[in-house]
Amino acid sequence: MFIRATSTLQAVLLLLLSSSPLLFGQSAAASAPRSALPLRPRFDEDPGRIINGTLATMEATRHQVSLRRRLNDGYFFGTGHICGGSLIRPNVVLSAAHCFVDQIIYDGTFISKDDLIVVMGNLDRFNQTNTLVFDIVRLVLQVEKFDLSTYNNDIALIFLSGSAPTNHPTVRPIPLTEVALDTGTVCQVTGWGLTEEGYSADFLMTVDVPLISGDDCKSTSELGDLVGPGMVCAGYLEGERDACSGDSGGPLVCQSKLAGVVSWGIGCAEPLLPGVYTEVSYYFTWIEERIAEYENEQGSGSGEEGSGEEGSGEEGSGEEGSGEEGSGEEGSGSGSGDGDGANNIFVNSFSIAFPIVVSITHFVQIN
Repeated sequence: MFIRATSTLQAVLLLLLSSSPLLFGQSAAASAPRSALPLRPRFDEDPGRIINGTLATMEATRHQVSLRRRLNDGYFFGTGHICGGSLIRPNVVLSAAHCFVDQIIYDGTFISKDDLIVVMGNLDRFNQTNTLVFDIVRLVLQVEKFDLSTYNNDIALIFLSGSAPTNHPTVRPIPLTEVALDTGTVCQVTGWGLTEEGYSADFLMTVDVPLISGDDCKSTSELGDLVGPGMVCAGYLEGERDACSGDSGGPLVCQSKLAGVVSWGIGCAEPLLPGVYTEVSYYFTWIEERIAEYENEQGSGSGEEGSGEEGSGEEGSGEEGSGEEGSGEEGSGSGSGDGDGANNIFVNSFSIAFPIVVSITHFVQIN
């Protein structure tokens, strides 16, 4: 999607914001040992750029959503975009956990889910035709505080205030990849990041990148052991094309299924430094279990099993019960994340400004 390009001033500002410095240049990356290379989020400070990409088509990207700051988008539609995401159920979006990290404090604490909205339905982020706008009624994460030094567990499951209609002309969920794919599989990354001209794209852009398995990425790139469990690489070892800041949380689509979530990188489109993505197949069981729990909860709460999927407008009224839903789910949720060994942690508040650090095998549900 984009390519790296960050000014010295931006780099200095980032150093002031975080105790872990962020490298954006090839020379910096090349001079540091692998274990010392700091990670750069594909998000916010350097909105990133899609290099050598092309305009995306609606048919291939109906699953693409935009996570936006509610306040900014309230002033002018389209200006609040900060991250991408993928619609995986009519009322569920998959994105990256670091999209919810407070960018001012920048110590891994999360902002309130109510600060963001989810928009979908148009390639032009400023065009409201056919768009759907939803609030976030539940955010499920695997950690209470995000580790900005490793980007482990960079996955966020977002439950919406409504559902996309099955007959919507420009919105359609995408299926998930259930098993790891082979190195060399050609995939597509999409996003509204900066273009090579230096400005944010009005229209959704796409670029083809070959998949690089986690093991292959460790052995053939300069990322080495920074590529941890649940991560997969994609891109060209010679650089030139890549996803970058601004596309965070967006989809990596392989063989018409969601295979990855844009997560992190060192620079953008640098030689021997491909982009790193959260591997969907690694978290497949966890995702399916969390969705099943939510749907069962919604069904038992309303007396209608299908309300979670089809009650798009009605879920607003169901929100009042979400606080009770969290406590009611505790009994059934314990030990349910066997795919990751995750234990359930429920947070029945709208904000976790001062979270407690817990094991990364836990997940956090924010009602």
